[in-house]
Amino acid sequence: MKKANALKILNPVIGLLILNQLTTGILREHLPEETFEHLHIPGAILLIIGTIVHLALNWSWIKAMYFKKKAAPKA
Repeated sequence: MKKANALKILNPVIGLLILNQLTTGILREHLPEETFEHLHIPGAILLIIGTIVHLALNWSWIKAMYFKKKAAPKA
């Protein structure tokens, strides 16, 4: 699978996982403990994995934008 196609799938999945974390975090007091644990904790693990994969797929862009080699000063 090409990197662009993988990101087209991964980015919305990460977005849904973020929404899951926000929703379950906000509604924690209103959710049964078992439901919270089944949604929030695995969601967090999947979000971490998705973020790592997202960073790996975009690593060349990250290097180009943030780790540029500085030009040598002219004498």
